[in-house]
Amino acid sequence: MRQTELVLSKRDRPALDEFRSQGMHMARELNRAHILAALDRKIPESQIMDVLGVGRTAIWRTRAAYLEGGLTFALQT
Repeated sequence: MRQTELVLSKRDRPALDEFRSQGMHMARELNRAHILAALDRKIPESQIMDVLGVGRTAIWRTRAAYLEGGLTFALQT
């Protein structure tokens, strides 16, 4: 299986960690945050899918949204 590659910016890493650790967020937003963090850590897609219970399409769309519009866009789209 081809690995989806993503490298978060140095500014986005702490913002993403803060998002994941604070407040109440919608489940979809948290899943997207976990997907971005996992991709940044080079975790295989198959493991992300198994742990989070998401499909490959969700991973690809989250990555594409981040590359298109940044962190906030990716979490809310």
